[in-house]
Amino acid sequence: MEFLWWVFNISILLIMLMVFAVSLMGVYLFCSSLGERWAPPVRASGKLKAAVLSEISKELENANMPQKVVDLGSGWGTLLLPLAKKFPNHHFVGIERALTPFYVSQFRARKLSNLEFVRQDFFTYDLSDTNFVMMFLIGFMMPKVTEKCLKELPKNATVLAVRFPLTRIEADAVVKLETSLETYYLYKGLV
Repeated sequence: MEFLWWVFNISILLIMLMVFAVSLMGVYLFCSSLGERWAPPVRASGKLKAAVLSEISKELENANMPQKVVDLGSGWGTLLLPLAKKFPNHHFVGIERALTPFYVSQFRARKLSNLEFVRQDFFTYDLSDTNFVMMFLIGFMMPKVTEKCLKELPKNATVLAVRFPLTRIEADAVVKLETSLETYYLYKGLV
C-alpha cells in the first residue's frame, strides 16, 4: 500500500512539473519577441475590418499591374489572408515580430503561393519595392513609421493606416466609422 502511495504522489508531482514547464514555455514564446517597446496584436471590429478590406480591394482592382502589398505588424494575418485569396495575381507580405501570431499566420497561409509571412522587426524590412503598405499599429510608433515610409517607399506608393495617422503628412482620405477607434487614413503618394 505504501508503494502505491509513493507512485501516486510522484505521479502528481510529475504532472505538476509538466504543467509548470508548459506554462513557462508559453510565457517564453509570448515574450521571446518583445523588445523595449512592443505592441500586442490588436483586434479590429468587424465593421472596421470590412471597411479596410473594401478600401484595399478597390485599390487592387484598379491596379494595372501586380502589386506588392505589405502589412506592417500583420498579427494573425486576418487582413492579408482574404486579400491573398481574392487577388491571386498580387503578392502579399506580412511582417510580424511576435512568435505565436507569426507561426499561426504561416500555418493559415500554407496553401497560398502569393502570401508570405516574415518574422522580423518591420523597422528593418526594406519597403523600397512596395506598392501598398497597410498597418494597424499603436500611436507611439507612428512618428518612426512615418520616417520609414518617407525614406523607403516609392513615390507612387499607397499607405493605409488604421486607427492612428502618419505624422506630419495630411491624409488624402480619412474614413471614420462609428467611433474614433474605427478610423483609417489613406495616403496616396507620400512625396
